[in-house]
Amino acid sequence: MATPSSSGIGAPGTAPAPANLSRSPMASTPSQQQAQAIPFTRGSTLATMKDATLSSLAAGSTTQVQLQTNAFLESLILDVSVVTASNSATVKWQNDAPFNIIAQIKLDDPAGQSIVAPITGFQLYTLNKYLLDTDMNFDPARDAGFSMLPTAANNSSGSSAGTAGSAYFRLVVPVEHRRRDALGALNNSAANQRYLLTITTAASYAAGADTANNVYLTSSGPTTAPTVSINIYQQYWTAPPAVITTSSGSTQVQATPTGLGTVAFVRYERHNEVSGGGQPQIQLNNVGDYISNIVWTLRLATNNARDAYTAGSAANSGYANWPAEFDFWENDFQVHALSQDDWIRWMSRFYNLTSLSAQAGNPGTLDAGVFAQYQLSGLFDDNVNFGPANQYLPTDATTKLQVRGSTFGSSSSYLEVVTRMIRPVSGAALFA
Repeated sequence: MATPSSSGIGAPGTAPAPANLSRSPMASTPSQQQAQAIPFTRGSTLATMKDATLSSLAAGSTTQVQLQTNAFLESLILDVSVVTASNSATVKWQNDAPFNIIAQIKLDDPAGQSIVAPITGFQLYTLNKYLLDTDMNFDPARDAGFSMLPTAANNSSGSSAGTAGSAYFRLVVPVEHRRRDALGALNNSAANQRYLLTITTAASYAAGADTANNVYLTSSGPTTAPTVSINIYQQYWTAPPAVITTSSGSTQVQATPTGLGTVAFVRYERHNEVSGGGQPQIQLNNVGDYISNIVWTLRLATNNARDAYTAGSAANSGYANWPAEFDFWENDFQVHALSQDDWIRWMSRFYNLTSLSAQAGNPGTLDAGVFAQYQLSGLFDDNVNFGPANQYLPTDATTKLQVRGSTFGSSSSYLEVVTRMIRPVSGAALFA
């Protein structure tokens, strides 16, 4: 028997939920009693639909996807498959793999302004892991559907299985800042004004020495190049009914997300001042909004490797090139003096991640060479405790955010700085 088409939430079928769900049969009934409006997130429905299937993506290819319109955009989900077959080689991943199969990703609004500035697949992986926004704060390697062959734990010995070099993973492109009141969800209802997602795959699927840009280690690639495919889904809030009516009367429903017009950006900048080490003064360019998190990654001069960590070293010297103390300043006032050991311990406790791993995709571990400045938005040492009075770092165009007096090792090459920035319509909306 054919599957009936969907007529709304709760109906069978595979079609997406309509953007407007006026589900109550009594929605038009007038009411004598007016109560406080039902919050948007209680009257709306969080729905999911598929935007695109990108199959057999060639290495170095760029694909643009216009998102379908559907009320209020919350986030995008990428289901990525990297599939090999008939392999006979001993395969080993590069340290940023498998996530660096995506060389670049960005999300632009209908006017061409970047909501998510161009970042790499590995950087998106770190945002999924270390941001606290909607659908973030989750280790992609802990996902039930995640797999990579060889596993991160076995990568040093590799795998010669027939499907070695295959991986399946899920990454979320952050849009909304906060789910409980949909702060930062974007209006996506105009059919002639479409958001644009752009994805570029790795320049080559061949093995090589470059940690950031090669998927497989030198001389350790699969016998045949993988087939790369990506399914793209969007999560969105439906437009709620104007009122919900019961036998006791009608109640108005908040029509739009709290603080509609609030935008949460992802910005990226690279700083070469650390090249060769020393104590360079670094000033961040991405200011002007509220900052909720900064993710720092130190790359080395050899093969774009991330800084390596050696457990059991003397105090604050596990990293040879990351500063023993990272000194962060705002407008000539020192905000943070973060020693290596303390920062590692704080992240471990806050994110419930143990030990450090050079290999990406190692479940439940911190990523070597990556430091998340979560202190800008989290109040306590465990992320289940932070509440509605979260801290942010307010900035304007004149704000000086600097790294000063921090000594980088001689093998340092550049700092990758990914910043989460919130532009609220009001302070009341942001701090609600």
